[in-house]
Amino acid sequence: MRHFGVKWKDCDDFLIELGGTNGKTAHKWADVFISGDFDEFCNDNRGGKRGNEFFDCFPEIEVSAKTFTMERCSRKAADFTANDLALFIDEQYYLVTQTVKEAGSPLVRSTASCRIDLRRWGARFEQNGNRPYFEGHERADVILHRDKFISYFLERKDHYYTITDGDIPKWIIPSKTPATVLIFHDESTFKSGEVSAKRWFFGNQAPFHSKGRGRSNMVSDFIIQHPAGPFFQLDENEYKRALEKYPELEAPSDINYIQRTATASILVGYDAYFDNPTILEQFERIFKMLKYKGDFKDHAIEFIVDNARTHTAKSHSVNDFGKSIGTRCPIETINYVDSQGRKQTLDCYFRSGPNQGLSKGLFEIAKELKMTTASNLKLNELQKLLGDHPVFSTTSRLEQLGDQYNIKVMFCPKFHSELNAIEGLWCSQKQFVRSRTDQTYETMCRLIAESRLYFKEKQLQMKLFRRFWRCLSAYKGGQTYQQVLQLFLSNMASGTIKQHTRISNTGLADN
Repeated sequence: MRHFGVKWKDCDDFLIELGGTNGKTAHKWADVFISGDFDEFCNDNRGGKRGNEFFDCFPEIEVSAKTFTMERCSRKAADFTANDLALFIDEQYYLVTQTVKEAGSPLVRSTASCRIDLRRWGARFEQNGNRPYFEGHERADVILHRDKFISYFLERKDHYYTITDGDIPKWIIPSKTPATVLIFHDESTFKSGEVSAKRWFFGNQAPFHSKGRGRSNMVSDFIIQHPAGPFFQLDENEYKRALEKYPELEAPSDINYIQRTATASILVGYDAYFDNPTILEQFERIFKMLKYKGDFKDHAIEFIVDNARTHTAKSHSVNDFGKSIGTRCPIETINYVDSQGRKQTLDCYFRSGPNQGLSKGLFEIAKELKMTTASNLKLNELQKLLGDHPVFSTTSRLEQLGDQYNIKVMFCPKFHSELNAIEGLWCSQKQFVRSRTDQTYETMCRLIAESRLYFKEKQLQMKLFRRFWRCLSAYKGGQTYQQVLQLFLSNMASGTIKQHTRISNTGLADN
């Protein structure tokens, strides 16, 4: 400390605070060593402070302090300091000794000592970003949606095609009717020029690599929980019959479809992006084709879709409407089901009279629905009044489209990609593509097609579907999000969670 310019007195005060060998003690034993009795010097271990440590006298306080530290370090908020630990130990000391702290008394264990204790116990003070990301998983609304999602599938498990346990998974045929085909959907973006995170090098030689990133290709795909899967495709005869009813299946489109399928791709930046209208177009295509798939005859069809805004967008919201006549209105008519279960249609514009062609506004709509006649209501009060009415508590456009074809669409709980089995497809495909490093865009597109064949050849969908049901059971058994990751996705539960990692037969736990 003197080397760094700290004053001698400050050094001595610091050592006294730590209970170390201060200047007075050092001088005493130097004098004993030079002019005193040598045996006295050796018998007393050459001076210094000798005695029990604080935690030697109060081991129960050390146990409590460690527990307190682990609890505070596990919180999302980064507000834990060594001073918090010092205050906790001080409080515990007076509780254990059953004494009262006098005003102005110092801490029984200093902040500096507590900082040393933290490092001795294995705590680290380092960059805050290098940790798993669990933001939002414990939100009350997310947990409520997850519980409903899990209960729905587990209560109807006998209606679905499931997978046996063991190293060689096999299909379990549904024991109840109607048998249900479960289809998972999601999108993912592939970037040409992406490389694997690690590779082998020999000696000091390293190959050249491309600088920057190339063009991107966005893929929107489905995997089928059925022995006829994992990918959906009609044979030539089935597709011919579908074209007779729906000739628009062959109509030109900005979306690139694999022949006789609904698997779609877009060149990002050139062919726009997968927005809600594009997603609706893709889903309507597969809805039209499903009825012609012979393997799905007499089956119910259900979809699990990622909970993204491009999927969950609604045709209208109460917040989209103005209060008065002639104000903003996003839709001409609203179809809804009333409390009696009858289908109704509400006109949002006047069809006749002095206001013909003008929007009604929330106040006129509320009067028409017999919700209120008070003219002094403000806009936010009208929005709150009408928010729970069937006119405005509508489902998403995608769910409404599914209802037209008698197909159920369910949204995966937010932040729970482990409950959407198709995420494993992206893991496998991206590992396959990235291992062929520094590819051009054309090469990447070819590799994407080859990676689908690789996924099907390895039958990775069997393990992914089995994991889906195991995750549902684990949540139902009281496991938390982090515990589920550690059980089934252990390589993602430590360090920084990555969106896509390698998924293989050996990487999928069987327990």
